[in-house]
Amino acid sequence: MVTGFLIVPALFTRAESAAPGNWEQTVTRAKEEGKVVLGSGVGVPAFRQGMVTAFTKRFGFDVEMRVLEGAELTTVVGRECGAGRPSIDVLLGGLSELISVYPKGCLAAAKPRLIFDEAANPQNWKGGALKWTDLEGQYFLQTSDQVYGSLIINSNLVKAKEITSIKDLLKPQYVGKIASYDPRKSGAGQSDATYWYAALGEDFVKRLFVDQKVVYTSDHRQLAEWIARGVYLVGLGSVDRNVEPMRQEGLPIGIIPSLTDAPGYITGGSSVLKLVKDSPHPNGATVLFNWLATKEGQEIFSQATGHPSRRVDVGTKGIPSHRIPNPGTDYLDSYTYEFYSKKRPEISKKLTELLGR
Repeated sequence: MVTGFLIVPALFTRAESAAPGNWEQTVTRAKEEGKVVLGSGVGVPAFRQGMVTAFTKRFGFDVEMRVLEGAELTTVVGRECGAGRPSIDVLLGGLSELISVYPKGCLAAAKPRLIFDEAANPQNWKGGALKWTDLEGQYFLQTSDQVYGSLIINSNLVKAKEITSIKDLLKPQYVGKIASYDPRKSGAGQSDATYWYAALGEDFVKRLFVDQKVVYTSDHRQLAEWIARGVYLVGLGSVDRNVEPMRQEGLPIGIIPSLTDAPGYITGGSSVLKLVKDSPHPNGATVLFNWLATKEGQEIFSQATGHPSRRVDVGTKGIPSHRIPNPGTDYLDSYTYEFYSKKRPEISKKLTELLGR
């Protein structure tokens, strides 16, 4: 059983939110500002189109979306922060800012500006709590919990019942028959390897990746195709956007969602909301931040990205079942401050030493 690194979400009641009247005043001032700018790595067209259309229709002012990769986005925010000229109001993505621009004071506290009751009311969220992933419980609002650490197999060549423990992959028949998204670089492959390192130790990771001669790729589609064609029997570090379309076409890709000794880990993916300090449209930023945490905003985000929302009133239709946390399962939470900012970098360094560059 995996233990440790579990977050205790901060609980905030409605009484701690600003008075309801402030919301209408904020919307009015936001309309006077004329627009708001969202920076995000979520480049899914369905999200951009759905979000822009719904937001503009509801509030009557424009939202501009700048899609940048996570590292590029944090670089832009950090550079603009240093120059005192921010151009982005709201950030939607992962936790990379936690170890980059956040320590430099480039983000604004979001908790005091979560003033719309539908978004701020903890009863609308799983566990009766908003999930803040920074130490102060004010800056990083995580709106999704999803499970990773699953395996994909060629279902014509491997039966799911043959792999019930992650240690089953150490059997001789899998030598040279396992492929992975490259665990030496940022991405799902490294996240999975980091989890197995934390859960089972360095020796297991060495035996799996080195001794079993795991083959790496930096192309998620290639990984899925390798498994579908039977070039390799097992795939590690896969992502749904490439796997699910092939499964729907009837290709022989099976999912092993959970293993006895490695049930998986929780991640917030690209669901974390942040506010940029001294942004050009502060009222628009408040409105957009709140709206993205409402049922309407979360439904658009969840359906477009496949991230199951933490809101209790947002359904999971169309989201792969293996991504939805199972109540009672002891997952490692990889999106806690302690794990993400301290444990994860330590393990990543050790992975580089173990697996090379």
